[in-house]
Amino acid sequence: MKKFMVIFAVLALTMVSSVAMAEVTFDGSIEFLMRSLKNTSDWNDDTKTAGDYQLTYERLRFGVNAKHDNVKGRIQFENDWDTWGDGASTTNPNPGFETPPSNRFYTREAWLDFTIPGAGPAHVKVGRQFLQLGNGWYFRSNKYGSDAWLVGLPGKNTVAFVNVKASENIGSNADDTDAYVLLDVYKLNDNHTVGAYISHITDRQGKWYNNFVQSLGGPNPGSNGVTLDTLGVHYTGKLGPLNLMAELDYQMGEVEFPVGPKIDLSGKQLIVQANMPIDALTISATAAMGSGDDPNTTDENEEFIPFLDKDPHYTLVYEYYMNTAAGRKNTGFANTTALGLGAKFKISKMFTLGADLWWLTADQKFNNSTGVDSDEIGQEVDIRLDMNLYDQLSWIVVYGHFIPGGGYENAAGEADNATAWHSVLSYKF
Repeated sequence: MKKFMVIFAVLALTMVSSVAMAEVTFDGSIEFLMRSLKNTSDWNDDTKTAGDYQLTYERLRFGVNAKHDNVKGRIQFENDWDTWGDGASTTNPNPGFETPPSNRFYTREAWLDFTIPGAGPAHVKVGRQFLQLGNGWYFRSNKYGSDAWLVGLPGKNTVAFVNVKASENIGSNADDTDAYVLLDVYKLNDNHTVGAYISHITDRQGKWYNNFVQSLGGPNPGSNGVTLDTLGVHYTGKLGPLNLMAELDYQMGEVEFPVGPKIDLSGKQLIVQANMPIDALTISATAAMGSGDDPNTTDENEEFIPFLDKDPHYTLVYEYYMNTAAGRKNTGFANTTALGLGAKFKISKMFTLGADLWWLTADQKFNNSTGVDSDEIGQEVDIRLDMNLYDQLSWIVVYGHFIPGGGYENAAGEADNATAWHSVLSYKF
């Protein structure tokens, strides 16, 4: 913490000395996250596993913004969710109450954005930055950012090219994983916007794919090259009082091996979201489907593969805190069909209360426990209370209750409910 603040002080003094040449502003936040989980990895009340715990974290962020003529830049540093009590020794007979820092300090944003001289509004944005394609259900990096080049022509019809460096791997080898994206977003009018993008991912020596398969518990498949192309179209707009969002994504690609046949990659997803404000009440609904892998096909993987950040996306327990029907966390709607219905009511200027109900099934049968394969995921209810205590101080408390289906039952056909409390106290300046 001391090192963290010293770095900020030096940075601030350095930037202040440049105020005469550029407009410089500062921002940041101090946040505390409290979470309490039960049964999120074994769905069994009688055991205590990694899915049963209570933790408190703190997160510090500090950002510097600079602007001079047609050039903008931003740097943001973060100490992400430093665990309270982290580093204390359980073997020390007298551990005391001083806990050393975990040193998770890193750069969250570091980019330049400038217009190209003589090219009108065309601009370049380069560096570590937050990116999202479409409505954010295929690619979203809004938590830790992506290392990328973006060349764009903004306007009523925005066209852009993006190159994302996903993984350098070994710097002296041609084994990088890169994504290349071409996108077009067209604003039809004030109420309707449509867009399309095509993404090409090349995993030059198959390292991403090999790690991906191993993360699901399988052996190293030994791939030496992967390509994955994703075509997406999306829409945002208003129909009277109704706000609508829709996205359709389709994938194709192949996995190569030194010997033997290739594996084709194919997947698809469709998401439709709507909400309608009625005075202090807002009603929302979601219908979504992402394809899963058919276990009867060995030469093709039909599961939709998203690249999403590690923030909550729709359900608190199912998609954020536990392995989904796709076998891992933060998978969006991969191998998941979801129907959601929600309501949010603004009680006062300070309090807003909301609830969401989710019905979840799998496109292909799965087994995250020791029972038989099933396409039954379960149901979840999430209840959320937003408290705006002051203009810059907020407190969010969410309770999630997941009722597991057959895919989470053990050999005896049993599965206990999984629950999570998630609370974030945040001060932004």
